[in-house]
Amino acid sequence: MLSELKVALVYGGSSSEREISIKSGKAVKKSLQRLGINHRDFDPVKPVEFVNSLVEYSPDVVFNLLHGRGGEDGTIQGLFETLGLKYTGSPVKASALAMDKGLTKEIISFEDVPTPEWRVIEKPEELEDWEIFPAVVKPNSEGSSIGVAIVKNPDQLVEAVKKASVFDSKVLVEEFIQGREVTVGILNGMVLPPVEIVVKDGFYDYENKYVSSETEYIVFPQMDEEIRVKLEEYSLKIYRKLGCRGAARIDYIVSDRPYFLEINTIPGMTDHSLLPKAARAAGIDFDSLVLKIIEGAVNGE
Repeated sequence: MLSELKVALVYGGSSSEREISIKSGKAVKKSLQRLGINHRDFDPVKPVEFVNSLVEYSPDVVFNLLHGRGGEDGTIQGLFETLGLKYTGSPVKASALAMDKGLTKEIISFEDVPTPEWRVIEKPEELEDWEIFPAVVKPNSEGSSIGVAIVKNPDQLVEAVKKASVFDSKVLVEEFIQGREVTVGILNGMVLPPVEIVVKDGFYDYENKYVSSETEYIVFPQMDEEIRVKLEEYSLKIYRKLGCRGAARIDYIVSDRPYFLEINTIPGMTDHSLLPKAARAAGIDFDSLVLKIIEGAVNGE
């Protein structure tokens, strides 16, 4: 019985996505309270205290909601493995691979999954021969659209790379493809309905993700059946190739076909988050989603 489990709810941390992690954690905490599941909150901002408290609590399963570095890149997963704890989300290797956008794209490119032209660089000089504009610039290992910019010329490119370098020593530059922003959630190996994101201004940046009330989310958006099938096919292929488990979310730009952008192995669980919206469209309310994520971790799905 899940109601008899001891759940360690881990959120917060010290990454640039701490604020979003806390929002996700609080939303899941309310759900666990509604479900009557025994749980305790943990914030690993003080690592030694965190580990000691976690060992003392000895949970049956860890519900990991740490977004960004330290929580989504295989680091904390390695700790849970060392402690012999079951945990939600993808295992160590899959988490590390998925966090590295450039490496993920390189792996996926061998799987016949289209992705925009890209390059990972450490210095602006490495882009002297880059001629594809507009282009998207983003930190190679960050989430929540932190440090992302769309540039139209070489001068803007250099400036955007400098800003992105504040968040990561490696920066990914990729071809900008005009199209529809679509995301596909996967839950314990099951593909959820696609969700299209429509912003009023600009692109799906941090502001439009977490602040704006004008961003629209269209579940089951109208599209050619062939593209819908490809989205499902590509998503499962990426999820399985990387060795993911539990919940994940895969982002695309859809024009003449879907172009893979990146994968998130710990999707947000806030009121703005896309995974709960997709799950709801599949008949899975928020509390049921929380239960299924826990079940996946307990059963190793």
